[in-house]
Amino acid sequence: MILFHAVAQPGPYDGGTLKDRIGVLQRYVPLLKNVAKSDCPVALALASGGTRVLNLVKRDYEIRFYKNYTAENTVDCALAKLDSADLVKPAILEIGEIKGINDIKPGQKVQKSGRTTGLTSGVVKSIGTTLQVEMKEEEKVWFSDQVVTDMPSQPGDSGALILNEKCEVVGLLFAGSDKLTIFNRISNIVERLGIEFV
Repeated sequence: MILFHAVAQPGPYDGGTLKDRIGVLQRYVPLLKNVAKSDCPVALALASGGTRVLNLVKRDYEIRFYKNYTAENTVDCALAKLDSADLVKPAILEIGEIKGINDIKPGQKVQKSGRTTGLTSGVVKSIGTTLQVEMKEEEKVWFSDQVVTDMPSQPGDSGALILNEKCEVVGLLFAGSDKLTIFNRISNIVERLGIEFV
């Protein structure tokens, strides 16, 4: 449990341990599920009974019930409290210092420096996008007001700041592939986490 709340650099996936701690989780915005396997006792009993009946005809099948939620998310983010300000630099690797924040528009060029793919850039293709993301098996989450760009990214790049050509922060990367990157608007991050860039 201690390692979950600790923030390490490098992170645990890259071999980081508690000796590499630079801070602790201060707060985060919980994700609202869209579809999840039901844990309702009535649904579980019906599924179990239905599965027994179904298995009389088809042996390798199982009935499951899922619960639908109507909520949508606008951010996937968290905030850490540093053990010491001396542990980090006020600049982004391969980009430099941040020059503030700004809104984003279709057609604008953006860039990021990520843990996996390093420095990449692209053009914003759409804003205000709503999409469904599978967070883990049997659990899907809706996100609204997202920004889609043709900038490549990969797992491990999540959490990278997205900047415009003036080095102003416009978003936070949370999903991507070889061809697309999806990011939260920075205005939504600032509002939900209650932070400001100084």
